[in-house]
This record gives sequence, C-alpha cells and structure tokens, in this order.
Amino acid sequence: MSELNKDKKSRARSRSSSASSNDEKHQQGFFVGGSEHSGQQVLGPSSSSRNSSHNDLISMLFESARSHGAEAVTPDESGAMSRHSNHAVKFKSAGYRLGDSHAPSESVLPSHPTPTDEQQQEQNLLVFFSFFQQEVILKMWENGFSIDDGPLRTFDDPESRSFLQSIMQGHIPVELVRQYPGRVIDLRMERKTEPYQEPKLKPFSGHGQRLGDIVPPIVGAGTLGQKLDSSETGHSSESVSETDPITTAQQSITLRDGEPTTQVQIRLPNGQRIIGRFNHTHTVEEVRSFIVAAVPEFAFQPFYMMTTFPSKVIEQERETLKDAGLLNSRIFRRMGLLELTGFDKVLKAFRIIKQIGGVRAAIRKRYLMDETRVGTLVGEDKFGHKYYENNEYYMPRNRWVEFPEYKWLEYDATQVPPEWHRWLHHMTDKTPIEDPPVERKWILTHEENLSIFDDKKFIPYSTTRAKITGWQPGTRTGKP
Repeated sequence: MSELNKDKKSRARSRSSSASSNDEKHQQGFFVGGSEHSGQQVLGPSSSSRNSSHNDLISMLFESARSHGAEAVTPDESGAMSRHSNHAVKFKSAGYRLGDSHAPSESVLPSHPTPTDEQQQEQNLLVFFSFFQQEVILKMWENGFSIDDGPLRTFDDPESRSFLQSIMQGHIPVELVRQYPGRVIDLRMERKTEPYQEPKLKPFSGHGQRLGDIVPPIVGAGTLGQKLDSSETGHSSESVSETDPITTAQQSITLRDGEPTTQVQIRLPNGQRIIGRFNHTHTVEEVRSFIVAAVPEFAFQPFYMMTTFPSKVIEQERETLKDAGLLNSRIFRRMGLLELTGFDKVLKAFRIIKQIGGVRAAIRKRYLMDETRVGTLVGEDKFGHKYYENNEYYMPRNRWVEFPEYKWLEYDATQVPPEWHRWLHHMTDKTPIEDPPVERKWILTHEENLSIFDDKKFIPYSTTRAKITGWQPGTRTGKP
C-alpha cells in the first residue's frame, strides 16, 4: 500500500499549499465529498479570476464545491489520476515456448519482476474499485455546460439549474445516478474560457442495423403477467415486444415536440418498477392512466399514488407534473388497510354526504338523479344547468350535468345545449367556457324538445284527408 500512502501525502501537501498559492495562474483541481479516495474531482479556475468574479455563476459553483470539502490537486496530479484510472488490467505470469522435434518446450519467465504480496494486494484493490467507477467530465463553458461529449446545456434550462444546484450542495446529481446505477461516479469539472465548441466527430461512431433475426427466441421471456405457450415460441422477440403492455402504455402518451421531458418511476406493490416518459405539462391523471395501461389488472382495483420523500398521498391529480413537483421523481402505487378491508368506501360515503351538504341534501339529490356523486364544478350554462367532472370515476361516468331543482323531475337530455353536449360525451376536453362556440346568424337559440309532452306537441297544418278514419261501433239496447 506504499503507493496509496504516497498518494495521501501528495494530496495532503496540495491541501496545505492551496491556501498559500492564490497567485498561481494555473487551474486547480478539487475533490468534493466522499473520502480520501472517492468523490468529485473539480478543476477550478485560476485564483485571480475567482477573486474577481465571485458573482459569476460558475465561480459560485466552484466556490460552493470547495466549501463542501473540496480537495485541491494540481493539474499534474489530475492527469496522473486520469491515466491511472484508464490503465488496462495486465495479467502477468510465466509462459511456455513451444518446442519441436529437436528441443522440448521450456518455461519462460515474465520480463517484469513479480510484484510482492503487498503490491499485488494494492493492485488488486485498485482494479476492484476501477470496475465500479464511472468517470464523467463536466465542462463549464461561457454560454453553458456539457457532459462528456454531449450537447450544450444552457444555464436557463430548469433541468440544468437542478443539475448545478445538486453540485453546489455537494451531491452527485440524480440524473447521473440514474444514468449509471450501482457505479461510483467520478465527476470531474473543467472550466473553459471560451464558448461551447462541438467535439470532433469520431470515426465509426455510429450504429449499425442487423438484418433478420439471428438470435433464437427465448422460451418464457414474456412480459409481466404473461407466459408464452408452445404456439408462440416460433415468433421473434419483436412480436413479443409488440404485446408488451408497458410499451403500449408509453405509446399512448403523446410527447409534444419542443417541450421538455421527464421520467417518472413507479414502484408497484409486488416490487416491480416501471418507468414512463412524460412532458412537464402532462397531469398526474395521465400518469394514473399510464399505470392502468401498463398493468391492466389495476383497472378494477382502487389505489392511490404516494411520493417517496416526503411520503404523502397525491390528491390533486389534475395538476401538471411540474406544478406537483414530480419531475424526475419516484412514486408508489399502494393499497392500504382501508382498501383491503373495504372501509375506504364507508369513509368515501361520509365524505360525499358532507360535500353535498348533509343527509337531507344527499337524499334529495338521490331522489332527483338516482345517484349521489360529487365533483369539480367546471361550468354553468344560461339555463342554470351545472356541469361537473370527477376523474375518480371511469369514463364516461366522470362527467355529468345537474339540473336546477325547480325543474324537479321534468328534465331530459334535450335541455343540454349542443356545445355542452360535446364536452359531456368526450368529443372534446375543452369546455365552452374555454373554447366558446362560433356565433352564426342562422343559428337559432337552443330550446328543449317538447314533443314528449302531449299538450305541447307541434302538429303541422294539413288539408289532406286521412286515409284511415276511426269509428265507434254502436251497441244494441233491446233484446233479440
């Protein structure tokens, strides 16, 4: 472990000399977080530029990194560590030179001396940690930053701000943790004094396309809840993926071009995890639809969604993912004790009665409409009809109209105006208040169809003789 001890001493000297070398012009490196042998390596700007630009975002980033335990290293040490981490693993042992009919095979010793047990143990330890290490280079440009050889990311982007905020707090960004699960991330930051420059194209860096299906199908490699029978084993893996409900659920989510996207991870009660991709403007209700489409057996099971930290139930499902704070988040689908025992329905009944206005109001509403539902009031037309929506119910029961009480039981569907009729029957998701109908001179004012009442039927005038005339037969009064 002699090399590790020397490495410790060199880093300790660089720490002690960093405070007194503020006038040096070269860049300095810092290790953020972790311990002596893990964390983030940060290449900072020169001391003069830091002292003169404390208000600059990049300078604040490096200063925050240092305040969270950054370890100063020189550029030479940084290059040496990069070369050391990129060393190929070499296996050294004795070999044999093949003989012939005149000379037998003989043993050949390695050209380099065999390392001692301590050196071999140290080398094995370094090789072991190198398998779990992932180097990520973060380049800070004048007009943004880039990760490895990726595209430019501006400072104004909300995802970029969240990424840099994590670094300023001394944490590895969640984006990198999800991109490299189970790896020790070595985040290295470099400051560039120039605008972003696209990396040079690497030869043969594209991707190919395999013709045909040369890989034999794997029997039993179906999706969750599926099992392939003998008649399906001859199909290719592409036919299996087409029936994957998770893929179908993702295809049902329309991603809008030009809008930022996010990933939401859903953990199911059986431990399975599914990941969906959404726009920031998608609602929590659409996440629920995604879960039901991915796992169809959930369509007839009541469940609620919860956030991981802090753990709370997501109640406002009409909110967007951005407003609900669910960007790049993880949520749980759970059935509590109330759902398992059925007591949740009793609590729901009491909640509905309370929202209606009491027991009498609930009985009156039940008498008039033959149902008791509560929801969000989305609008009211000129006839006094109120329109509600509650997405806890299944379509098309999630939208309904409530007629004014003065009509009592004399109401029918013809009393609903055409514009609201389209919204009630899911022809559109925009109410007439959000998207008013176009006014035309030839459009008459909407009136209900009164043909169901005998005293109000419209009978057109006609002079045509009736083809069939009714008659009343006479009766005999005398005896035969």
